[in-house]
Amino acid sequence: MSYNEGIDKLNSTHKDDYTDILPVYTYAESNEVQGIFPQMDRAIKKCQLMIENHTITDKAHHEIADANKYTKYCYLLMAQANLYKNEYIASIDELDYASREYRKTDMRYEAMIWQARAFNQMGAVSKSEEIIDYLKNNKELSKRLYPMLYATIADYYERTGGWEDVQKWLEKAVKVEKQKPVIARYYFILGQLASKSGENAKAYKYYSLTLKNHPLPELEFEATIFRAMLFMGGDKENQKVKAELIKMLKPTKYLDERDQIYFALAQIANKEKDTPLYIKDLNKSVRASTINATQKAISYLNLAGYNFDIEEYVRSKQYFDSTLTSLPKTFRGRDSIVAKKEHLQKLVTYLEIITYQDSVQRIANMSKPDRDKFIAGIIAYNKKAEADAKQKKQDSALIAQNGGATTSQAPAVANGKWYFYNPASLQQGIAEFTKTWGARILEDDWRRSKKAINANNVGTTIADATSISDSAKTKKENKAAKDSANDKYNEAFYLKHLPLTDVAMKKSVDSVIDAYYNAGAIYKEYLHNYRKSSGEFEDMLMRFPENKYKLLVYYELYIIYDKVHNDERRDYYKNLLLTKYPDSQYALLISNPDKYAHQREATHQEILKLYTATMQSYNAENYLQVLNNCQQADSLYQDNEYTPKFAFLKAVAIGSTQGLDAYKNALTRVTIQYPKDSVKQLAQSMLDYLNKKPKLTPAIDSNTVTYSKDKDTVYLWILLVDNKESQKMSGITASLADMNTKTFSQDALTSDEIYLNSNQLMVVMKSFNSPDKAKNYYQFLNGNPTMFKTLSPDSYQHFYISQKNFRLLFKHKKADEYMNFFRETLI
Repeated sequence: MSYNEGIDKLNSTHKDDYTDILPVYTYAESNEVQGIFPQMDRAIKKCQLMIENHTITDKAHHEIADANKYTKYCYLLMAQANLYKNEYIASIDELDYASREYRKTDMRYEAMIWQARAFNQMGAVSKSEEIIDYLKNNKELSKRLYPMLYATIADYYERTGGWEDVQKWLEKAVKVEKQKPVIARYYFILGQLASKSGENAKAYKYYSLTLKNHPLPELEFEATIFRAMLFMGGDKENQKVKAELIKMLKPTKYLDERDQIYFALAQIANKEKDTPLYIKDLNKSVRASTINATQKAISYLNLAGYNFDIEEYVRSKQYFDSTLTSLPKTFRGRDSIVAKKEHLQKLVTYLEIITYQDSVQRIANMSKPDRDKFIAGIIAYNKKAEADAKQKKQDSALIAQNGGATTSQAPAVANGKWYFYNPASLQQGIAEFTKTWGARILEDDWRRSKKAINANNVGTTIADATSISDSAKTKKENKAAKDSANDKYNEAFYLKHLPLTDVAMKKSVDSVIDAYYNAGAIYKEYLHNYRKSSGEFEDMLMRFPENKYKLLVYYELYIIYDKVHNDERRDYYKNLLLTKYPDSQYALLISNPDKYAHQREATHQEILKLYTATMQSYNAENYLQVLNNCQQADSLYQDNEYTPKFAFLKAVAIGSTQGLDAYKNALTRVTIQYPKDSVKQLAQSMLDYLNKKPKLTPAIDSNTVTYSKDKDTVYLWILLVDNKESQKMSGITASLADMNTKTFSQDALTSDEIYLNSNQLMVVMKSFNSPDKAKNYYQFLNGNPTMFKTLSPDSYQHFYISQKNFRLLFKHKKADEYMNFFRETLI
C-alpha cells in the first residue's frame, strides 16, 4: 500500500532530536517531506479514483453516506496522506467532510481525532482543544480509538507545555496501545519527562520498559544510553551498565554512535566524581564525532561548563566557540549559550588588553640600549623558531619519501637512484637555490647580478640608468621604510606598537583602566564571581588610585563585600564614600537610598516627559523641535535608557532638515554608537534603503501594479507598521521569535526588518514553501491579536505574499494596492 510505504520510508529516514523531549508523533520535516511525496501522491490518486468510480449518489448527485462502505476510508486516507505531506488545509477540509458526511458511523470520531492531530501539527491548538474537549468525555467513542485519542491529547499538551498532562495521558495510552514499537516510544517520552522533573528512579524504570517493548533500533540505542547516564542501579548493576557501554564501543555496528557512548561514560565518571576520566571521555566523544553535530556540540558544552565552574574562563570561552560551531540554530537554550559565550569573549578581550598593554608599556619604559637588546632577542628567537619549523617540515617530507626511514641529511642517492630522481631532494634543492640566488633565467652568466652589456643596447642602458628621478628615489625610500615596519625581522616592526610618546602612553594607560573596570563588571554582573570581581577592582585601585571610575568602583566594592558578608571591607568603602565624598550620588545611595530613589525617579519622569514630547513633535513632523529636544536630552540627561532612542530621532530629524548626506552620516553614527540596541537595526535598514535609492522619497510608478495569482515556491509573511511605531518593534519581534520556536519550529523561520518606504517599516518572516503554510501562519496570528496589542489599531496591517509579488511590492512601494489584491483574492 502506497501510504504505508511512505510511512515506512519516513520512519527509516527521519532523525529524532533526542536532546529535547520527543514528539508523540513523527512527521516529516520540511527537508524530508519531498522524499515521501511520490508514495503519498500515489495513495491520494488511488483514493480519488475510487471515490470517482464507486461513490453512490442520489438523483441530486449528493453522496449517499456509507452506501459504499469503502468510500469513507478513502477520504480518511487522503486526509492522512495530505497531513504527512504538510498540506494541512487540504487534510482538514477532507477530514471535516468525512466527519460531517459519515456522522452516523464510527468514522466521524476517527476523522475528528485526525483533525485534532492536524490542528496540533499546524499550530492551531485552540482548534484542536475544542475537538479534544468534545471527544475525551464522549461515551459513544469506540474503544479501538482510545489509543489514538489519548496520544493526540498528549500531543496537544506537549505543544502547549502542559508536561504533567502529557505524562498523565501517555500513561493512559500505554495501557491500551497494542503496537509494541509505539508503546516503546511512549515509555521513552515518559522517561524523558521523569528525568526532566528530577525523578531519576522513575526515569530509569521507564527507559527499562522502553527496552522491553521491542523499540526501533535507533530508539533502542538511545534508551540504553539514557538509562546508563542515570546510573541509578546498585553497585553491581552499575558496573554491568558500564561494561555494556564499553562493549558497545568494540563492534563496528555503533561506529557513528561512539560519540554518544563516550559521552554517557563521561556522565558516569562525573557521577563517580572521577574528574580526569570525565574530561578524558568528553574529549574522546568530541574526537569520535562523525555525523552527529548536536552530540559534538553538547560534549563541547560540557567541557565549556566544567572549565567555567573551575574559573578557567579563557579555555571555557574557547569551548563555547566550538560548541556554537556545531550547535544547530534551533537548539533549545542556544540563546543563553550565545550570551554566556559573548560575556566570556568580552572578559577575555579585556584581560588580554591588560596583559598586552602592560607588556608594551614595560618595553617602552626601558632604556634605549636595553630595549634594542630585548627586541633583538625577540627577532633571534623568531628566526630560530621559523628555521626549526622549516627544517622539521623538510625532514618530514624526506621521511615520507624514504618510506618512513629517518635520516639526518639528504643523501645524494636515494633508494639506489640518482639525486635528481628523488622528488623530495629535488624540491629541497630548488628551495635552497631560490633562497640564495632568487628566480634566475637559465642563460649564460646567470650568477652575475650585472651581466655584460651588449654593444647594441649600450645607449638604451645608459638612458635607463640616468632616468631615475629624485621622486623615484623618494618612493623607494618610503617603500623600504614601510617594508621595514611590516618585516617581523626588523626592529621597526616592534617599535611601531610601543607607546613611546606621552600621548601614546596615556592612551595605553587609559585602555588598561577601562579594561580593569569592564573585567570587574563582567565578573560581577554576568558571571557572579564576586571574588574575581573584587580582585580586579582592588588591583585597579592599587595601580591607578586616581582614575575616572574611582567612586563607582568604591560603591561596587561596597556592594560586593556586602553580598559576601565581608563586613570589614564593606565598612571600609562605605566610610570612604561617606567621609571623603559625602555629596556624591554613591554616598547618598548608601546613607539615604529612599531619597536617592526619589531623585532618580523624578529624573526618569523628566526624561520620559521629554521623550514623549519629542515623539509628538516627530509625529507632527516638527523636526526642528525634535532636534532641540534631542540636544536638550544630550545636555541634561547623559547616558540614560532613552539615549539611543533620542539619537535615532535626531538622525531622522537631520534627514528631514539637512539633506541626504547628513542623514546617512547621522544614521551611521547610531549604528556605531549603539550596536546592541534595537535602534541599530532600524538605522541600518534605513541606511540600506537609502543606499539603494538616492532620493529620500523614492519615485513611485504612476501605473497600476498588477499582482499575480500564480503559485510560487516561496512565500513570506509581512507585518507592515507605520514608522511612528518603530520603537515598539523590538518587543514584537522577540514575541514572534518565541512563538515561532514554540509553534512553528519545523519551518525554521527567520525575520528581517526592512523599510518599505520612508514612512513604513516591514517585518518580513521568511520563508514558507507553500501558500497553505503562509496562510496558516497568517490565520494563527489573526486568532492571536494580543501579539500586536502595543501597536495603535490603525498603525499596522499584516498579510502573506509570494516572493514574486513581494518583488513588485518592494519595487513600487504600493502597500494599499497589494492589500486590495490580498483581500479580494487570498483571504
